[in-house]
Order: sequence, then structure tokens, then C-alpha cells
Amino acid sequence: WFVAAVLERQFTGRVVISGLPEALPAPIALGPRCDFSSDPKPKCAIMIFLGEMPSAENDVTLVGDARASELSYGHLLNSTAPAHPITGCALAGYLAFAALAHAVGIPPFHEEWREGLLRLPFEGQTEPLPSFSVLGTGQVGQAFLALAFFLAAGKELSVHLLDKDDFEDYNQRTQILLSEHIESWCGQAKVDYVAGICRNWGWTVSPEQKEIAWGWRHSPQGQAFAFLGFDNMDARRIAVESGFPWLFECGVGTDFCRPHVTWHSLPSKRELAKELFKEQGRRAKPPSAFANALAESPADCGRVIFENIEAAAPSLGLVAVSATWVEVMRFLAGDHEPYSGTAFVW
Repeated sequence: WFVAAVLERQFTGRVVISGLPEALPAPIALGPRCDFSSDPKPKCAIMIFLGEMPSAENDVTLVGDARASELSYGHLLNSTAPAHPITGCALAGYLAFAALAHAVGIPPFHEEWREGLLRLPFEGQTEPLPSFSVLGTGQVGQAFLALAFFLAAGKELSVHLLDKDDFEDYNQRTQILLSEHIESWCGQAKVDYVAGICRNWGWTVSPEQKEIAWGWRHSPQGQAFAFLGFDNMDARRIAVESGFPWLFECGVGTDFCRPHVTWHSLPSKRELAKELFKEQGRRAKPPSAFANALAESPADCGRVIFENIEAAAPSLGLVAVSATWVEVMRFLAGDHEPYSGTAFVW
């Protein structure tokens, strides 16, 4: 579901799904451009193989596998264990960004750093997920909730949602819980619409449309932690002082030629938040040879602007929230040490 849901947002063509006769339970239904095919090897310009090797090469062929807490790129894993939702989500994000990069010609960022296998440092949860809050229900907030859908595995869950904004039409291209039926959500309060989706999953939801400011305090409702999906540093710092026992946060870069994700796990400590969430001014970077080549082409041919807005590809959000949920699992298992992580995706 994660692979198809992201591909239909990053591309305008059909997404053909082979190997499944119909859709499995998912956070929302896939869009009308996602087709389930009985052909075991449909011919497409970009072919993504999950858990199996291709029998023949296509224009672009990508291979990945996920088993338990391991994921691989370019080869299969020697294991029969089922994929964990976290590794499945992380692999989906990587493969979907790789598909985008191949399609538009984004060169690998420091390809020599790439690892063909990753083992994520967590154990599968044995207890149901506790109540939590999501502050900011945009791109990463929705991805965080979508992964929680699979982690909850049909069990009841209580969540608190907070956001100040209403949806705008361009949000659909980057936010994974918004359908192609724009009229059903455009102009609605983000928290109310997303709360409705979560209630369809059988969850208990407390939505709050609010802009937080210095001095805002969260009314204790039994949440074990909060996830911060804000797109600015000031809101992150305010949330750290709002009374949550522990917080998780992640961020995605908007430079496709340097696809960067970060994630943090931290207690409610002001000094730590000030150190982690500093406002970063824009720094002029020397253009790469690739960027120079695009600039010299007629009419900037080949230069990528994603929906003409400053936003990361939704695939990067999947990678970032997967890493964040690893830290949530570690926290729930008793590891209460702060953590700061960073990775490049391509």
C-alpha cells in the first residue's frame, strides 16, 4: 500500500499492482489510477519488485526486500520472516524515491555511502500501542498515522490530533491520507478530516484545531508521547515545553539532489530543544555539475519543481517516520535516552 500510495502521488500515470487479486486492508483506498493486474509480469516503464528478483530487465528495474527488522536494496534477504510494518514502510519510501530519481535523472547522492542491507534497531512490540498525540497533521503527521494503522493491527487506539490549518488542493500530491477526490477534503480543517479517517479505523480521536503559542500547555489526557509534525522550528520548541512526557520528531529536506531526513527522540527539556531545533537560515550552496548542466539546457529543461511548492517528495516522509517509529518502539521498550538521527535516501 505504501509503495502504490506514494507512486500515485509522485507520478501521473497508472500504477499496476501484480501479485494481489485485490486491495488489502489499508489506511485509505488507493486511487483510480492504481490497477490490480492478473498478469504476473506486466510491462511497465518502471518495475519495482518486492521480495522477488526480476526475470528480465525493464527500462528501470528496482528490487527490494523486507524481513522482520531488516531491509535490502538490489537483492533479496535470506529469511522467511514476514516484514515488519516499519521496515516495509521504510523500504517503500526508498524504492518510491528511487523510482522518482530514475524517472527525472536525479544522480545518487554520495553513492559510495550506500548500504545494500540495513538492520533497524528495534524489536517487535508485544503490547498494544498506548495513547499518543500528533501535533501537525500534514505530510509527516499523516505518514506517522498511516504507519500506526498497520502497527495497531486492528486494535483500538486513542489519539489526540492538533493542527491550525485547513487543507488546500495542492496538499494531495504530498500527503498520503488525502484521496484524489479533492472536493471531499479541500477547505476542511485538517484535524477534523484526519480525525474522521482515524475513526474509520476504530480509533478514539480528540481533534483540536489550534495554533500553539508560547505558554500553551497540553491538558493531560494520558498520552504516553507526542509526535511533532510541524514544519517550523518555533512550533517544535513550544511543543517541547507544553507538558508531554516525551516527544518524537522528524524532518525531510526539500532538495531532491540531496535527499536528507532527520529524526529525534527527546524529553521535555528546554535546553535540549533549543540545541536541536535551531532556525536554519538559507545558505547559498555552490551548484553541482548536474545543476549547472540543467541550468545551461534550453528553457531549464530537466529542472524538477514538485507541484511548484516547496515540499519534499512524499516518499521521503515514509523513510523519516519509519526511523521515528523505530525510536518510539525503543522508548516503549524502556530506552529513555535522547536520540538524534540523520540519513540520506538516494
